[in-house]
Amino acid sequence: MPTTTGAPVRVTICDDHRVFAEALAAVLRGHGYDVTGVLQDPRQAVQLLTGDPVDLCVMDLGFPDADGIDFTRKLREAAPGVRVFVLTARTGPEVLRDAMAAGASGIASKDRSIDEVVRAIGRVAGGELFCDDRLLRDALGLDADPDRAHARFLAGYLTRRERQVLELLVHGTTTDAMAVELGISRTTVRTHIHSVLSKFDAHSRLEAVAYAITNGIVTAPG
Repeated sequence: MPTTTGAPVRVTICDDHRVFAEALAAVLRGHGYDVTGVLQDPRQAVQLLTGDPVDLCVMDLGFPDADGIDFTRKLREAAPGVRVFVLTARTGPEVLRDAMAAGASGIASKDRSIDEVVRAIGRVAGGELFCDDRLLRDALGLDADPDRAHARFLAGYLTRRERQVLELLVHGTTTDAMAVELGISRTTVRTHIHSVLSKFDAHSRLEAVAYAITNGIVTAPG
């Protein structure tokens, strides 16, 4: 899979299950990825990728003497340009919450087929945020609507300022008025709006507002 520059996406896999990791590496190479390494220790991943960043790191969570969540956070701090895709056998609502808080751009269950995992990795490598709907349903309740759950997952990546901007968008506030109310420049307001649209994969302010209201992220004006 190529990047926007035409070069293959560079991927490092960090998983202590060597057979699984090597198998995933082989499949990814078959799909055009440049798998730069298969590591069994997240400490090594942080050390190596700090000096030689890749586009994406596939990170397990369960290691004999290390926590993949903790090292996801450390990797994101040391090499913020590296997107992290968490691939885990863990379940429970805390898995999704902790992975998001650590800065992961994607998370999927190891119960998924290899084809599903590769497609999910491709979406994250392409700049999207991805969450396995099984983990979403587990985190939000078995009766949660998958589309609504995914919207709430994306909303979890909004910063405090982006949430403020979204609330103002819902009320039809203009860019100039937002700048005055928030005490920031018009350029900064536009940057926040662009980020909100990007995270929701929306093409206009109206589309972002409709998406947020429909999925219960914000409340429609009374």
